[in-house]
Amino acid sequence: MGEKIHGHCLCGGVAFTLSEPGPISACHCRMCQRWTGSVFIDMMVEDDQIEFQRDDTLAWYNSSDWAQRGFCVNCGSSLFYRMKHDGAHWAVLVGSLDIPPGQTISEEIFVDEKPDLYDLAGDRPRLTGAQTIARFNESQS
Repeated sequence: MGEKIHGHCLCGGVAFTLSEPGPISACHCRMCQRWTGSVFIDMMVEDDQIEFQRDDTLAWYNSSDWAQRGFCVNCGSSLFYRMKHDGAHWAVLVGSLDIPPGQTISEEIFVDEKPDLYDLAGDRPRLTGAQTIARFNESQS
C-alpha cells in the first residue's frame, strides 16, 4: 500500500484521506469545464479508499441522470465526482489533494470538447467523447 494522501477544501470544512494514490485523468467535457472553470484533473479511487475527517460542509449536486458532484457549501470548492448507480467510483479533484511527487496524467477524455487555448504536455491516450462513452457502456455490460 502506498502513502496516504490528504485532501481538503479551501476552508477546511471538508477534509479527507485517500488510502493510496489512484490513476490521474483529465476530462475536457463542457460540463466539467463549467463546474471547475477549467479542465477537470482528477485522481480515481474506490469508495473504500476515502475516509472523511470532516464533511460538515459537503453537499452533492445531481449534475446528470448518472452522476453527482460534491462540493463545499461554505467556500465553494469543487471536490468530487461519482457515479450514482453504485457510488463506488470517485474522481477526486487533484487541486484538493497533497499530491505525492512523480504522479502523471494517465489519460485525457472528451478531447473533442477541449478549447484550443491550452494543451497538456505528455504522451498518453486521448479519447473523444464518443470513445469515452463507448468504453463506459462496455464496462457496464
